[in-house]
Amino acid sequence: MKFSETFQIGQLKLKNRFIMAPVKSAYGNPKGEVTPRHLTYYDNLSKGGMAMIILEPVAVRQSGKEHPKQLVVHLPDSQQQLKKIVDVLHKNETLACLNINHAGRAANPKATGMAPEAPSAIPCPATGQTPEILQKQEIEGILAGYRQAIQIAIASGFDAIEIQAGHGYLIQQFLSPRTNKREDEYGQDKSLFIKQVFDIVRAEKDDLTVLVRISGHDFVENGFGPAENKVILDLAKKYGFDAIHCGLGNACDTPPWYYSHMALPEQKQLEVVTAIRKLTELPLIVAGRMGDVDKLEQYERENLADCVALGRPLIADPNFVNKYLNQQTEDITYCGYCLQGCLANVKNGSGVGCIVNPNIDKQPIQASSTKNVAVIGGGPAGMAAATQLSIMGHKVTLYEKKPALGGQFEMAYKAPHKDSMLRPLSSLIKQTEKNVAEIKLGTTVDAASVKDFDHLIVATGSRQRIPEIKGLVNQYSMTSLEFFEKTKPLQGKRILIIGAGMIGIEAAEILADENYDVVITKRTDTIANDMEMITKKLMLMRLEKKDNLLISPNTTLMEFTTEKVRYQKDGNAGEWAPFDTVIIASGMDPENDLYQQLQAAEKSVQIVGDADDPADIYAATQKGYLAAIELS
Repeated sequence: MKFSETFQIGQLKLKNRFIMAPVKSAYGNPKGEVTPRHLTYYDNLSKGGMAMIILEPVAVRQSGKEHPKQLVVHLPDSQQQLKKIVDVLHKNETLACLNINHAGRAANPKATGMAPEAPSAIPCPATGQTPEILQKQEIEGILAGYRQAIQIAIASGFDAIEIQAGHGYLIQQFLSPRTNKREDEYGQDKSLFIKQVFDIVRAEKDDLTVLVRISGHDFVENGFGPAENKVILDLAKKYGFDAIHCGLGNACDTPPWYYSHMALPEQKQLEVVTAIRKLTELPLIVAGRMGDVDKLEQYERENLADCVALGRPLIADPNFVNKYLNQQTEDITYCGYCLQGCLANVKNGSGVGCIVNPNIDKQPIQASSTKNVAVIGGGPAGMAAATQLSIMGHKVTLYEKKPALGGQFEMAYKAPHKDSMLRPLSSLIKQTEKNVAEIKLGTTVDAASVKDFDHLIVATGSRQRIPEIKGLVNQYSMTSLEFFEKTKPLQGKRILIIGAGMIGIEAAEILADENYDVVITKRTDTIANDMEMITKKLMLMRLEKKDNLLISPNTTLMEFTTEKVRYQKDGNAGEWAPFDTVIIASGMDPENDLYQQLQAAEKSVQIVGDADDPADIYAATQKGYLAAIELS
């Protein structure tokens, strides 16, 4: 069996065994309608070679929405709205599947305008909300929503539907004794609600192929694992459904597993998939960090899945499948499962994006006239700008003062449990090398050396901000950059880190793991506030177990002497014994001297990335891309 082969699921013949998993986009409007941004996004994705795309989750009722910009299926014009996406997919010879769901206790009151509703009043830790108990009349309304959703799917031209029966959403909430404490018929027979949903599906589906999505394991005490999933698997077989789609985690209790975070052990998924495979005869679709060539080969070799579901790997590279099928895997832009551009932007409402693919929701752009452009700086912003300019048809020279591209992106994969970040970094570098004709490494640029270019983009990054603390100049110290680049050696075993943002706290974890005695300070109480929220939560859980690490928020360092370090914490004075090494991680300042020189010389120039405003990798690649398209 090869994932490149055709495959039959229900009425559908898939041209290969690659399917796009449902990924929340937050591209909709507050009403839940389809927008032009949706159409561009799905157009880009559906040209990439996968056999079928499962749309982002669609709520069957307003009460079941997870975020304010989620698509819905209960509006008077939902059929016409969703058909716009179906038509785009079909135009690009990709099958369309509608994922229908009700979030239950995971629903977002900001999206629904009401308190969440669930079988029982069991709080959802991820939202902090305690749901109201569903009454029978409300249950009947939700069931009617499923019926309407299937009818609209048929009328909109979908080829398949997917019933979300796992991941801690409403159907699983009814099934699990942990979240269903009812004493009525829905508590006495916890499978009653899913049977009612499946009855509706069987009655209404007509020729639609039907997938059932499960969470193979939610990794919660007394939660849902392979054994508990057997009731869903058996019912799916009994009701004549066509395939099982297996992910992990649940939205309320274990978001890191639900979103396939990079720090989690791969072996757990292998164990769960192996167990689920033995429990059902139905075709199995497997989701969760499957965008890896070696992993795909293992799953083929061991016959662990009939089809593969890719989500975020397609956000990073919509052409992943075409490149895989054509044995061009060296050209794939790989996802690092960092969640920085995807989940974080769905949560904040700006819409799904990617740290290495700033144009997932953009149309291709060509330059109206060719310019000779210099990009100075080979970090994420510079690489994004240079690559996009080259694709648009400009003549580009990229300068980097170091012997290799990457900039401060190089620090990302060196942090604990973030080694997968080497994948997107390497991909970004390969993209740049493939597209940019002239790359000059180890080259320092001044205003005179680039005077003959038509336009200049300055992406010179940032430098460490050095705090003004009495006596710091006499203390053995290094910057966070020197620490991660290992250009300066540590001294002794007692280490003080000034600054507990992402860079400082990651340095603290490295040192604590290596048995140094570490103190890290922050003038405010916001520890690692610039870190993606799931990454931060997992990291803080690990750090809580370190007895050789002290995190000291609301702490202002006052003075270093040979005998002590004086500080103020919550308005109270304190002292520590001297430290052997101080690591300065107290924020970054723009490296914009060259930009100011070029401005003074009245050159045509833009500034991007950290050189403009120090931020994260996502912001850097976005700014680089946007600067490039201004020259269209």
